[in-house]
Amino acid sequence: MPIYPIGVFYRMKGAKRKTGSVRQDPEELRKSIGAKLKKIRKELGFGNGDDFAYAAEINRSQYGKYEAGSQDIRLSTLLKIVNSMDLTLEEFFGKDFHSK
Repeated sequence: MPIYPIGVFYRMKGAKRKTGSVRQDPEELRKSIGAKLKKIRKELGFGNGDDFAYAAEINRSQYGKYEAGSQDIRLSTLLKIVNSMDLTLEEFFGKDFHSK
């Protein structure tokens, strides 16, 4: 397993950004994740988030917040949701991730 310097993963104070790099807006990312969850849920035939949350054994109120993009989602929770959609994280965050 390769060893990476900590700066590869964490932007340290005073560290230089690569030319052309783009900052991620956490709110925008939450909304993109929520939109993708909603799109896939509908494709799976679930008319509303409550039905899907029940089937996936996730708190329905919390799931609604994830779809709305108003609540941060833990990686373990996202993985549970994605697994219940019969997808991998790679498939979920695929090339069409930002398309709504």
